[in-house]
Amino acid sequence: MGPMDRDELVAYLDEFLGCDSCPDASLNGLQVEGRREVQRLACGVSASARLFQGAASWEADAVLVHHGLFWKGQVEPVRGSLRQRLAVLLAEDINLLAYHLPLDRHPEVGNAAVFAKKLGLEGLEPFGHFDGLAVGWAGVFPRPQPLEELVRRVQLATGQEPMVFPGSGQRVTSVGIVTGSGAGAFPEAVETGLDALLIGDPKEWLMHRAEEEGIHVLACGHYASERFGVQALGEHLERTFALEVRFFDFPNPA
Repeated sequence: MGPMDRDELVAYLDEFLGCDSCPDASLNGLQVEGRREVQRLACGVSASARLFQGAASWEADAVLVHHGLFWKGQVEPVRGSLRQRLAVLLAEDINLLAYHLPLDRHPEVGNAAVFAKKLGLEGLEPFGHFDGLAVGWAGVFPRPQPLEELVRRVQLATGQEPMVFPGSGQRVTSVGIVTGSGAGAFPEAVETGLDALLIGDPKEWLMHRAEEEGIHVLACGHYASERFGVQALGEHLERTFALEVRFFDFPNPA
């Protein structure tokens, strides 16, 4: 199959990811318009000059990211790093596509769903509700696992050791996952009686709350917990439309 029309690709992604039913602070979809035909698609977690320069060197037609350049309500002069990033895209006629919460919550290629499957969780159900919208998933292990085994699996999946706030109990069966800034899902984890909660960013108050409520909390890193979705989505597009897809990985300890 040859190059794909850019607007058809964006329309497919908007529908596949359910953007219309997902209120978000991000301006999801096409953020910067480039050339009309797309054959090479560069994928990355966050929009950055390094990513755009790598995409340009690879002669990509479009860049697909989880964290884009533009957010609702944002008013920012085009100068400094924003100007530098846009200059690369405009000079090379590269499209920028961004999908935030739709890519967090998707049941097939979403960050939390893919993370859960890599850990071996089953029976996934929507979890992490914010303003009525579930942005994560919760599941169970077929057999209870020691906390040390959960930590090992997380480290294997993310490539880095998580920050652990121990709760109580030596075995873990039920786990909720909200990647990125997921600490706000802690009360829901308590209410639903989960054994463990996996998030991206650590929060100072989690240490005491985890101990007091008896829930193990693992802060896995914002970047590390959100590599899964854009990689899985890129692979999906590669299979579906025979696009050339390359993931650009710029590890971030945060």
